Amino acid sequence: MGIVGSRTKPMFEKSELWLSPLSPNQALTAISTAFASEKARIRQDEDFVDIRTGSNWQYRLWGNLFSWSRPNVPVGLTVRVRAAEQGAQIEAHAFDTFGIRLTDHAFFGAQETFEDRLDGLLVMAASAAKASREG
Repeated sequence: MGIVGSRTKPMFEKSELWLSPLSPNQALTAISTAFASEKARIRQDEDFVDIRTGSNWQYRLWGNLFSWSRPNVPVGLTVRVRAAEQGAQIEAHAFDTFGIRLTDHAFFGAQETFEDRLDGLLVMAASAAKASREG
């Protein structure tokens, strides 16, 4: 049983590709603004935004058994944009930031909790950018 750092290998992750009618800059600004109200840690560049939310410490302390502790699930969202024919093409990648763990096995109920939280991040970002799935 070795120590694994989840920064290099998340246990849970999801990626989506969207199209937005907004310009790339407008899409990134809209997404950043939406997550600012969530007390997220946000880093934005000209074609990229990195969002981190939740607390490793709080999640390890309270777990996922209580509804009030689930917003503390440590997750991240990376969004990259580029100009498209009519707006922006957005690549979104949501993942856990659970940190160092002794095993790759998830705690009881963690899969559902993390997947729900990742889905929530993706929906929130897509909604903020007025985006829909590409294809």
